[in-house]
Amino acid sequence: MTTCPTCDIITSKQGLLYEDAKIAAFLSPAPLSVGHILVAPKQHVPILEQVPDYIINELWVKANKLSIALFESIGAEGTNIVIANGPAAGQVLPHAMLNVVARKQNDGLQLQWQPKKLGDEEMAKMEELLKGACGAIGEFQSEPQKPIEIKAPVELPEKTESGESYLLKQLRRLP
Repeated sequence: MTTCPTCDIITSKQGLLYEDAKIAAFLSPAPLSVGHILVAPKQHVPILEQVPDYIINELWVKANKLSIALFESIGAEGTNIVIANGPAAGQVLPHAMLNVVARKQNDGLQLQWQPKKLGDEEMAKMEELLKGACGAIGEFQSEPQKPIEIKAPVELPEKTESGESYLLKQLRRLP
């Protein structure tokens, strides 16, 4: 069994900046810039497609809040939120995560690409292929509901130590 370096960081809490029941955020061990933060589900999930929708939602909310923290704490002038999803996209660690990269003007990081020119026929073919695959978009995977624990009602004494009705005594206290 191989171990996941991301799970190890989450477990050890080394460099941990934030955690809740589902999400952990920590400084990148191999940062692109000062303040490079990784935001990951605590549950081991190798690629983004396997992360449940309700956790994806939490990842983005936390990434947004961490981006704000970078602006306010270290004076970031911008942030890139980047996902390397799968080896072909540059994913190195076997754990889905968002990279929140703090940016400064003229910091030398090159995260830009050149658009590829596609012909009309190729664009039409891609549109046709993708339309069918996008049919399920809009469905949201909800978090499994936890059963509600129903507790027995608390018995209140009807009479106080003096033998007086507890409820009547409370009414007399009203102004």
